[in-house]
Amino acid sequence: MKAFLSHSSKDKGYVEGVASLLRPGSYELDSETFDAGLVNSQAIVKALQRVDLFCLFLSENSVNSAYVEFELLLGLEFIASGRIARFLAICLDDVAFAQASSNAKFFNIVRKTLTPEGAARLIEGTLISVKQAAESSFHPFLGRETELKELEDQISDHNRPPAKGIFISGNFGSGRRSLARSFYQSHYPRSGRVIPGVKVDAFSSIHELYRNILTTLRPTLTAREFRERIQAFELAGIDEKRRQTADLLNGLLPAQETAFLIDNGGILTDSGALTEELDAVISKLSPRPHPPAIIIAPRMTPKKLRRSQNDIAYVGVRALPYESAKRLLSRLTKDKDITLSIEALDTLIKLSDGHPFNIYRLVEEISERGVEAFLASPSDFIDWKHRQSSEYVSKIEFNDIELKILAILRTVPELDFSAIVAALEIDAQSVSDALSRLANLHVVDGDGDRFQVSPAVLVAVERDKRVKIPRDVEQNAMRSIANSLSVRLEEGTAPVALVDTAILASLSTNDEMSGFASAFLLPSHYVWMAKRSYDQRAWERSIRYAQEGLKGSDRLSLEGVVAACRYICLPAARTGDVVAFDGGIKKLKGLNGNDWVKSNIAFFEGFNARLKGRLPTAEKFFRESYDFSPGNISAAREIAAICLARDNLDEAEKFAREAFSYAQRNPYVVDILLAVLVRKHGRNAKRVTEINDMFDILSKVGEEGGKSFYTTRKAEFEHLWGNNKEALRLIESAIVKTPTLFEPQRIYAEILLKDGNKSRALSVLDGMREMVGPRDVEDSRTNYRAYLVTYAHYLVEIGEWDQAKKIYDDEAIFTEHERKTAVKEIEVTQSYSTKKL
Repeated sequence: MKAFLSHSSKDKGYVEGVASLLRPGSYELDSETFDAGLVNSQAIVKALQRVDLFCLFLSENSVNSAYVEFELLLGLEFIASGRIARFLAICLDDVAFAQASSNAKFFNIVRKTLTPEGAARLIEGTLISVKQAAESSFHPFLGRETELKELEDQISDHNRPPAKGIFISGNFGSGRRSLARSFYQSHYPRSGRVIPGVKVDAFSSIHELYRNILTTLRPTLTAREFRERIQAFELAGIDEKRRQTADLLNGLLPAQETAFLIDNGGILTDSGALTEELDAVISKLSPRPHPPAIIIAPRMTPKKLRRSQNDIAYVGVRALPYESAKRLLSRLTKDKDITLSIEALDTLIKLSDGHPFNIYRLVEEISERGVEAFLASPSDFIDWKHRQSSEYVSKIEFNDIELKILAILRTVPELDFSAIVAALEIDAQSVSDALSRLANLHVVDGDGDRFQVSPAVLVAVERDKRVKIPRDVEQNAMRSIANSLSVRLEEGTAPVALVDTAILASLSTNDEMSGFASAFLLPSHYVWMAKRSYDQRAWERSIRYAQEGLKGSDRLSLEGVVAACRYICLPAARTGDVVAFDGGIKKLKGLNGNDWVKSNIAFFEGFNARLKGRLPTAEKFFRESYDFSPGNISAAREIAAICLARDNLDEAEKFAREAFSYAQRNPYVVDILLAVLVRKHGRNAKRVTEINDMFDILSKVGEEGGKSFYTTRKAEFEHLWGNNKEALRLIESAIVKTPTLFEPQRIYAEILLKDGNKSRALSVLDGMREMVGPRDVEDSRTNYRAYLVTYAHYLVEIGEWDQAKKIYDDEAIFTEHERKTAVKEIEVTQSYSTKKL
């Protein structure tokens, strides 16, 4: 990676100081072109033929108005080609920054830096992102004729009003944004090719929407200007707030621009409809000369929940058909002089699953390894292809610096290069090397000099036990981030988009918040921290943050209020905090909300009952939750698990299949469905193709990160319908992996009973009783019923018939029908045993 440093001879000393901090061979210096007044688009394009980034240094001494009229400087062709991402104007003082930023429009190309160290870090960070972006910037666009036709038919339909937005759904890397760009280039040829992306995070109210859109479209705002805009916005009524938010997007239209609204959990409700706030903003958008908003989401809005105004065009990006995938793969390999046989081409197309991002990665792989070597061992690519699970991440050998970077980026949404260096107290070159590798592995994404964990692997990184640092080290890093960003944001040397990061880092430390952070603090920041705490199993912190967020519930969206109550009720149920749980439920009931709110109330009540071991009550609540919100996958999964525990296999299968249709690589869901099928098919299970396929999936997703889903379920399968000795071997292996889990212990006890080893089974049962005892409230009573059933099996095996029957007398655990059924089975076994004697 190399940067071209263009500057005036008046700033030679400063720029040479910057260059001395960059690694040798990573830059070119040039002052002659600048001094001769020859800096123009042709000169920049020529330089970019041999470097990755063009850096133009401006100061009060050297600034020239011709150079900061960026449309003239860069040329329309340069901007339209998308190469503007490889241009950076670095202003060395306030005068140059003010003059340059006023003409920067919507491009994040002007940055202020006061020290050579800051400029060097800005260049280092931007170089990493530029290299990552270059890999996908000029891919050919092929094979989306059907999707383009769908959009065209809706846009040109005279029975529909002019479109105010376009909604494109699909998996990460499926080409959603490429499809949008292609459609706009063909139907709105005057629109700009560089489309800024606004990330809409979970819990976004009108306040978060306005801030995110503002900081994305006006990246050169100073902290003072940002504060003034926010203060004025806060004084407006709700309808005026929505109008001002829409006006930010409408302001793109005179400049022939548009914006991506990227769903990071804040665009759609659980049911798939647009959130109330975003829906209201769209109503105030202008449709001409083109739709100003392009919504990018992972899932499609159901037809019955789409806007009644019919002013959004919808399309889902599916896998490429075979012939389209063939065209794309053939074109890419030919461009790289790679020769493929018909058989090799067919195999590669099948490996790609018709996913464009997979095809690009395939070409990278075979370019590096060769076709024959890759096809002989494609396992690493297959792991990468399924990177939504932890399998891909778990096989990467991260070094210590990379793990620290991921640990920091897991705690806050994004950081710039300078903040990462300061937080970790590691030299910039080592951080640059680590970030470059993480970017090459698609674990980290870069935008300018800002970085975040790639959305495709975020869950995997959060679950990876290697990605952690001691609490005190994390606190010190957060304190460093909060302090340094507050200073840099005030002086204008950090992008205003990092305001949220500064606030969240400050909240993480529990220190008194600076005046700067306090000025921008929102209740949603507390809700975000509550979620992070819950994910880290810090239950009390989760409750505390969420309760703090609810103090400002009038500034939270409905989704934000429900989320805050979620991070109160769920951890309160786990810790037995009755007061906090009841408080969260009371808040939700006071909303007088829609069916979605009622569904959440029922879900939390069901969760609480399940943790107390009251499965019949829990099932009733979970069914209510599902009825209020059909398609609620969390409720479906819970119902399936409870029905399985209660031996209601038909209902368990129904809801397990519902959950599996949405989460086909979730090990919990796969495990539940597989357990149901194994029991339903009996001794024929070994010959059922679907069961074998499910075991194949579970073997890939169920053993990663130290889990034992596959080994445990395979042991039960062998125990029920196969070889009990093999079952014993498997379950002992599972217990070594996950010694604290209840389910392997339960199956172990059943295997031992079948093997006649009653004394060992009793020892295992003693351990199970400890697991479900009252001393450890969290999750303990969930398995209480399963423990009782297994203990009853033991009592039957030793002939304690009456004691076995009494097990089922607990009305909170077993219904009367379940008690009678179990007692009848015991009596049948007792009668058979008596006859044998």
